[in-house]
Amino acid sequence: MRYVSSRGASASVSFEEAIGSGYAADGGLYVPETLPPITADDLEAWKNLDFPALAVEVLRPFVAGEIPDVDLETLLAACYGDFLAPEKIPVVPLATAPRVAVAELFHGPTFCFKDLGLQVLVRFLSYFAAKRGERRTILVATTGDTGPAALRAAADVDDASLRVVCCFPEGQVSALQRRQMTTHGSSSVRVATFEGGGDDMDEPIRRMGLDNAFASAHGLCGANSYNVGRPLAQMVHYVWIWLRCRDSFGAGAAPFVLDVVVPTGAMGNLAAATLAKRRGLPLGAICAGTNANDISCRAINDGDFSRAPEMKKTLSDAINIQRPYNFERVFYYATGGDASKTGAAMAAGDFRVDPATRGALRDGGYRAARVDDGAMLAALRAFRDAHGYVCDPHTAVAVAAADELGYAPYGGPAAEPRPVAILATAHPCKFQAAVTEALGADAWAAYEASAAFPEAARELAGRAEVAPLALSRRAGESLGAAQRRWETVLRAVLEDPDGLHYVESVCHLDDGDDDDPAADEPPAVADSSCAIL
Repeated sequence: MRYVSSRGASASVSFEEAIGSGYAADGGLYVPETLPPITADDLEAWKNLDFPALAVEVLRPFVAGEIPDVDLETLLAACYGDFLAPEKIPVVPLATAPRVAVAELFHGPTFCFKDLGLQVLVRFLSYFAAKRGERRTILVATTGDTGPAALRAAADVDDASLRVVCCFPEGQVSALQRRQMTTHGSSSVRVATFEGGGDDMDEPIRRMGLDNAFASAHGLCGANSYNVGRPLAQMVHYVWIWLRCRDSFGAGAAPFVLDVVVPTGAMGNLAAATLAKRRGLPLGAICAGTNANDISCRAINDGDFSRAPEMKKTLSDAINIQRPYNFERVFYYATGGDASKTGAAMAAGDFRVDPATRGALRDGGYRAARVDDGAMLAALRAFRDAHGYVCDPHTAVAVAAADELGYAPYGGPAAEPRPVAILATAHPCKFQAAVTEALGADAWAAYEASAAFPEAARELAGRAEVAPLALSRRAGESLGAAQRRWETVLRAVLEDPDGLHYVESVCHLDDGDDDDPAADEPPAVADSSCAIL
């Protein structure tokens, strides 16, 4: 299998090269050159496989010639070994909401769906690094879930050739998510906070990744969902969910078609659904539930792909995204794989989706709903009241979206005739503030004390945290200027093998503003002795 850029200006590459670089050289996102079909016979043959065995079947065509079957089986078996549910992803039909199921993607070691992609991606990166005798540095910008999942995957691999640089927005992740990143105790990890919106670190990481000399010198690769390894790995859970929902809802002569509703930030899960559907998995509507940071909703419903003036703080922090990477892949496939059209649109930054592509999105089953915090909290309460099911705020966004789109997730008659799976992407244990606001302090206390609360999450509260490197945003400083300064600091960290002398490297940075002497001062760090960990 070869991989090509969504923008068409880069040569095709191998799977190893695609996941090892993240972005294509022309700034586009890699997509498979072909999408091997999933047939009805395949689905019948796969129906009784366990999750790791299903993953082998789904992913084999995409690594053919680069990872032998015996190695692929070993790698994927290890990926899911620490999942708490025996079936890895329980798919729970709701007794009082006919033809609605919840797919629980949060039983991995960091309690979120990102484990499903990152355990696979990090193990693939380690596999190829070992074959080449090379070091790899994984760059991660996280809105709360990707970072912990990447750190845990790297720890599980326990490969001295891997290190991780993880950045998260200060004050925009939950307390448990923060502790997952600041209590790891690994010398191969560097953690930083930045003062900005959830995806404001994406541009510095993109620039470092596209600097060929720098990226090659440090073995840089990205682990966010622009890396094609993530949506490829996440195809597996759509096949699994479809098979389990067919078991529950599929009686009848007509071919079984399933709709899905997905909490949506960077659109990685939607890209995975897109790949699975285009391979032939019988998915109907692919529905995005966004919070108040609603660019995905606006793009799908109105053709408006434009960054909002500012990031809105929400209780569903992990989907606080202003420019979703994977809309590029969704757009590319909606154009019929027109790389020239995709490249021109993405180069424009903010743009209106043209009528033909909007029509293709509509015909492809893409739908979306915007859910603000008030509607999310109401959905969390209503879902608990209807089913005794406590979900996290991101899943509650999907529940509210499902209700708005006609699937009747609380029970009663549904306007939409097809069965639907609501993807539960994170465990409620990670979001005390949102669950407490929705259900009250007594309900949270009872839940935290119950057997439903994971012991590993409870244990995190007692661990000592290590202060991360703090990347500030100065008064009056433009986002672009802050991003350039943050990038310079991170480059200095990567240049120092031990990561201990970064302050000397950045104390006299010149950001080009000669009229502002304060602009050349180093970033504020709470404790420089441990800020680099």
